[in-house]
Amino acid sequence: MVDTQERPRIIPVAHGKTDVGQQRTHNEDNFLLATDLNLFVVCDGMGGNNAGEVASALATTSLRNYYNATQNGPIPGRLHKEDEGLSEPARRLAMGVRKANSDVYEISSTRLEHKGMGCTIVALHVSRQSGTVQIAHVGDSRCYRIRDNEIRQLTRDHSLVGDALAWNPNLSEDELAKLPKNIISRALGLRRVVEVDVRSEVALPGDVYLLCSDGLSGMVKDEQILDLFLLSTDVEEACESLIALANEGGGVDNITALAVLIEADPSGASAGPEIMVKPLAVDDLLSYLDSDSEDGIPTSSSRPCEECGKLPASGDLFCGQCGARIAP
Repeated sequence: MVDTQERPRIIPVAHGKTDVGQQRTHNEDNFLLATDLNLFVVCDGMGGNNAGEVASALATTSLRNYYNATQNGPIPGRLHKEDEGLSEPARRLAMGVRKANSDVYEISSTRLEHKGMGCTIVALHVSRQSGTVQIAHVGDSRCYRIRDNEIRQLTRDHSLVGDALAWNPNLSEDELAKLPKNIISRALGLRRVVEVDVRSEVALPGDVYLLCSDGLSGMVKDEQILDLFLLSTDVEEACESLIALANEGGGVDNITALAVLIEADPSGASAGPEIMVKPLAVDDLLSYLDSDSEDGIPTSSSRPCEECGKLPASGDLFCGQCGARIAP
């Protein structure tokens, strides 16, 4: 349902910081603070031998490049069935994360020194004119929202513990303690295709969105995060304090915090509604269901996408899987 309540347009004020922690020799986290694109990202690399650092840097760069290439035009690629019901900005973010996954997978599957590398990702895009934010994530890097003196985790960890809680929210602390805490069930770069969790929500002036790696969330409790932001909404000061607190708690992993404060647009202009993705037409839906192609979308005799290898639908100029331009 589209929110029709009148509210102001918004602007983001953001700051990010990353730290190697107390027990690691190098930092495999990366973050992107692209205020010009209203795009904010945290990635936590994995793979060892510095490959995790390559994966997280590649993912943030890929997503930024995708937004640079598509910000002034329509979203490339054919509509995915799973994207129905999303707003156009949410679909753009989902497509960008899929493109990042394709880029990381390509390197990890073709270069021996980076074999098996991957990364988690949590990304936030601020739609200034509609007064909304879009959040996408893969893995256990998190997004929190602080509003009205309360903190809420907006992402679900794609991990063994997170999946167990999704199946049974009533698991006790003792039962959860028996499960390994560092097993990720979903990440960028591990497979050619990745499932991306994405959502849109109305943002209000005064909201703070915190993106962080598990090096922070594993060391600092939600209540401690809330207390820091209640003391000050200065995002730079808050990020510095969060990093310090995680290090005081042991700093067992790399630590990254990126805070985005939502302010009202000083112009006083009102926000407009988000444009929603239209459902597939009946003919397209029948083709989707009846097709013999891998993802149910009819393919043509065009050359496969050089980025992900998928055959495009007839007439497509961009790959529906990863967003790359199709070779003629």
